[in-house]
Amino acid sequence: MLRSLRYLSVFAALLWVAATPARAEDKPLVDSKSEQSLPAGGRPSDSLTGFIMEAIGPEWKARINDCLAENELPKGHYALVLEAVQIKHGLGPSLWFVRPTIEPFCMALYGAHLFNYFLVEQDPSEAKPRYRLLFQNGGDGFAIYPQLSHGLNDIEATGCIATGCRSVRMSFDGQEYRPERCKQIHLNNDQEVVVTRQCGSDSGRDDQASGFDPPSGH
Repeated sequence: MLRSLRYLSVFAALLWVAATPARAEDKPLVDSKSEQSLPAGGRPSDSLTGFIMEAIGPEWKARINDCLAENELPKGHYALVLEAVQIKHGLGPSLWFVRPTIEPFCMALYGAHLFNYFLVEQDPSEAKPRYRLLFQNGGDGFAIYPQLSHGLNDIEATGCIATGCRSVRMSFDGQEYRPERCKQIHLNNDQEVVVTRQCGSDSGRDDQASGFDPPSGH
């Protein structure tokens, strides 16, 4: 079952990449998919790991402890199943993107063709690391772009099913990330059809394909 779910994730990610070539001026700094480790990623620090564990709560933490036991890893060493990459802008805030590792594979941090991930801000003015959770989600893909809004990078979250994907580009408004541009991909007779859509135009989530309406007549 796990193998089939991971195959679906690979298929969806390949579909998304094939259909959306990045422009040179819009190339992401980080582009993470379910089945791909971070190229420049490393283990998060103890302080960042502790912040993530506090954010996810005791029930999820207990499931991760089960995962550590299954992989014969020490209980409470949560950084062993996480990887992180930092994005820094001069003297401004640093962003940390944190996601689960591929090896060891911890099912508690994955789902049906998706992975859970976190975008965290670190206050640069504090001698002791101080963090703020900016965005938390689960999906097939997540990208961070060089463009800044209110000092923080634009982001894009993507969710897929076997027949297509939904994606939402978001900008920080000073308080939180808000949708700016939304699109979806339909797979129609083995052809990818990219459609720009109005964000929030239906009851489905803008970053999850399970909510999109198929093209009329199909």
